[in-house]
Amino acid sequence: MTSGPKRAVAPSLKEGPVALICARGALPFAVAEAMRVAGRSFVVVAITGIADKALDKLGASWLALGQLGKLFALLRREQCSGVVLVGSINRPTLRSMRIDAVGWSYLFEFLRNIRRGDDGMLRGMMRWFEDRGFPVLGIPEVAPGLVAPEGQLGEVPATPEALNAAKHGFDCLDALSPFDVGQALVAFGERIVAIEGAEGTDALLDRVAELRRSEKLPRARPSGLLLKGAKRGQSLKADLPVVGPTTMEAAARAGLAGVVVEAERLLMVDVAATVAAANSAGIFLHGLRREHEG
Repeated sequence: MTSGPKRAVAPSLKEGPVALICARGALPFAVAEAMRVAGRSFVVVAITGIADKALDKLGASWLALGQLGKLFALLRREQCSGVVLVGSINRPTLRSMRIDAVGWSYLFEFLRNIRRGDDGMLRGMMRWFEDRGFPVLGIPEVAPGLVAPEGQLGEVPATPEALNAAKHGFDCLDALSPFDVGQALVAFGERIVAIEGAEGTDALLDRVAELRRSEKLPRARPSGLLLKGAKRGQSLKADLPVVGPTTMEAAARAGLAGVVVEAERLLMVDVAATVAAANSAGIFLHGLRREHEG
């Protein structure tokens, strides 16, 4: 049994538009706006039942999960030069999908990859497009202005102690990477108090706020930090970690002193608004660049 159709010839129009395959969240709008400002053409393909209905304002074409035949036909008709996977999506179930004839040909590979976790599922999805001749591009390639820069990003500087704690926290995230757990944690010095799971970053911060209310964490003054970055060995083409203004607001509500993000391997929905939110909350926001092997 084969895992999918044979690789097809890439579209002949190399400078054609990029297809934004949009799932949940504000990131699809940010990517589309960044590409519009840069003068780069794109088409929006929104996932029914998952993507924001406001994508209609961008002329979105709506397709359900599993309608790969219709998707590939649309990409060929629009002469797309590549695709970008943008937005968040929960692990789908077969019941939530509307699988067409082409989709069924990929079903075996889908089932095999979903057992390997979210990273395996994303790699499988990328192969679906590449098998049909549509290279998968990373958001940093098409909208580099959304990538977190390095250094102090707001008015409040991170202390040396906070940056040392962040380096220790990254060691923890690296150790957890093979288990596909999460991309964020909260640390108080070298003490890791909470690790992101399937609930997401905002819910992680809500959990930390509850720990403060129950006096299991210090309440006297803002302390601790949120750390967020890519998993070790993670592709830059899909599922990069994201922060935005609401992240800064949630970190402040949790009583944290600031946020450290991985520079060049994390996305900001709106850099200026995110920095402004950190300044308004009186917390630090710092981009820490790391060297990655491989």
